[in-house]
Amino acid sequence: MTEPAAATTAVVHPEDAPAPRPRRADRAATVVLLVLAVVVGAAVARVDTWWPTLTPTTTRGDVGDVVTAGPLRVRVDDVRTGTTLEDGYDTLTTGGVWVAVDLAVSASTREASIDTLELRDAAGRDHEASQRAGNRILSRYVDPDVPEVGTVVVEVPERALDGDLVLRVLTEHQDADLDRPQAIAEIDLGRVEAPAAGTVVEVVGPALVPGGWDA
Repeated sequence: MTEPAAATTAVVHPEDAPAPRPRRADRAATVVLLVLAVVVGAAVARVDTWWPTLTPTTTRGDVGDVVTAGPLRVRVDDVRTGTTLEDGYDTLTTGGVWVAVDLAVSASTREASIDTLELRDAAGRDHEASQRAGNRILSRYVDPDVPEVGTVVVEVPERALDGDLVLRVLTEHQDADLDRPQAIAEIDLGRVEAPAAGTVVEVVGPALVPGGWDA
């Protein structure tokens, strides 16, 4: 008697299985990502072309010079120091030194104002205009070539007077980057003497310059 033949089952190993065909959707997504990468790369490469105003410019001068920096013109007329400040509102004392900078300022092409004013000492430290003093000239918009005089007061530690000081006036155009100034005026103030104890420094209120820049 003949026995029936045993049924055979083919065994397929995983490594021998045919690889699935890539889906068209996967290929399309890959193409889209590549296109986006190219577009973003091109945009980054052209940022400086699209927004050239992001690069600040610096103009330098000395006391008495009219320095034009972007939308503003600035001239420093005098620098005074004291241990007590009379700013027209209060009498303020300090553990350091009050440095009062008398200056004239106007716009150059259209109405403008000072964005930031600071003193840089010989060690490279920047000291901004005091928040305790009025500093009314900083909050004013000035017209083109119609200069106004006023006083900006900076409170500094006495060690800041150990070397030369530089006044830095930072301005911005309307389309400038918010975190970077469009133009900087740097005016060399030289060595400023420390005040004697009890010296009072007074603030000059904003006023028009008779005769303008030509006076």
